[in-house]
Amino acid sequence: MDASLTALGLEIFDVGAFLDKTKSPEGKGFKLKLHEQHPEAPLSPFYLNLRTPDNKEGPLTPEVVEAISKQMYRYARMHGLVFDYVVGVPRAGEPFAQAFVELAARHVRLLTLGKAETGDHRMIVVGKQDKELIPDSPALLLDDLVTRADSKLEAIACLEEMGLVVGDVLVLLDRQQGGKEQLADASYSLHSLFTIRDLLDLLREENRITSEIHGECLAYLKNN
Repeated sequence: MDASLTALGLEIFDVGAFLDKTKSPEGKGFKLKLHEQHPEAPLSPFYLNLRTPDNKEGPLTPEVVEAISKQMYRYARMHGLVFDYVVGVPRAGEPFAQAFVELAARHVRLLTLGKAETGDHRMIVVGKQDKELIPDSPALLLDDLVTRADSKLEAIACLEEMGLVVGDVLVLLDRQQGGKEQLADASYSLHSLFTIRDLLDLLREENRITSEIHGECLAYLKNN
């Protein structure tokens, strides 16, 4: 891990985005989105709140969002990701997508997704942007993290329905709980700035978390 990513990982922790189970509502761990489909799944001993204060009261400041987006843009350039459109998964991915587009060339356009006012509340491209889409253009999907990939696949289906081509999903952090494999099975590539194991190792090395917390988190990941 290079120095800029190391600094970013520590900054994410220092603003309060990483919580261990002692900070969970009952001190026993956190429920995740995956628990909606799998309520029997063990509680997570850690949680990452990678949102801004106006987005479900997250801790990320504008400066941290900008730092994350710069690293995402740097990654995209270094790895040759191709995109004419950039899309944030609602709602956590939207601040990163907006800042990312501001860093990119003028021809890169931002698209915003929302929920249709129908019974199924499926994702749609909102506003008048859909009338201006150029068919078969490549789109890059951004989000804060991935556990399972259901929301990413829903967003991809929406974009493909509008005629765009999606090959890559870029996130800040991969929790390494099946999302990457789920996307690969559907022929999409997941890219991440950090894996959760990389971040946990960094936080332990820099004495941000104890050996006990580090070990408990790794044991949870091994079994889930």
